[in-house]
Amino acid sequence: MKKIWISVVMVAGTLGATGVIYFSSGAKASAMSAVVEDIQYPFEKGGGLVNVAIKDVLMGVGMLTGERKKGDVQTALTGSINFELISKKAQARLQIDRIRLIEHAAKGRGARIFESGQVRDMDMEKGLEPDIRFPKEKGKLPFVWENGKSDCIYFVFNDIPPDLMQADLVITYNGKFSDKRHIAYYEDRLSVKRKSYLRNR
Repeated sequence: MKKIWISVVMVAGTLGATGVIYFSSGAKASAMSAVVEDIQYPFEKGGGLVNVAIKDVLMGVGMLTGERKKGDVQTALTGSINFELISKKAQARLQIDRIRLIEHAAKGRGARIFESGQVRDMDMEKGLEPDIRFPKEKGKLPFVWENGKSDCIYFVFNDIPPDLMQADLVITYNGKFSDKRHIAYYEDRLSVKRKSYLRNR
């Protein structure tokens, strides 16, 4: 192979050498542009998953994850909520009203607040009708889970800047349970902290 390569270079002369240099530079530039930043916001208490018990319902909240290409000003982050009834005989209706990310701001500076703008469940991921219901508008908050079937819901923040280092993931919701006459209101604040890893795509 070496002899063949030397012959080609000798015949091509200066043009061949220029082409090799150009190709090499292009490959390096392409490799640099292919570097992406994997971003995670694990929970300060719980790591990648926090389980919240709400009477007969177990709500598992998964950490926010996303990726950012070099030069991107904002990042889309996706988190998840799993619903599961602890007892098969239990009945429950949960309505998630808001999912927000509220910055831990430095003293004297106002905290930035980001709202989740998209929600989908496992069936929607497959192009099917969702198991959850959207009382106001399909695909956005609020949404209702009440069928007793275990389900995984994904929510997305589309506009997270790279300098958001610490925040609270705040989930506001209400629940109606078979043994209670009135609706109960809840708000969970889960502290998260940014981590990132560089990789070549």
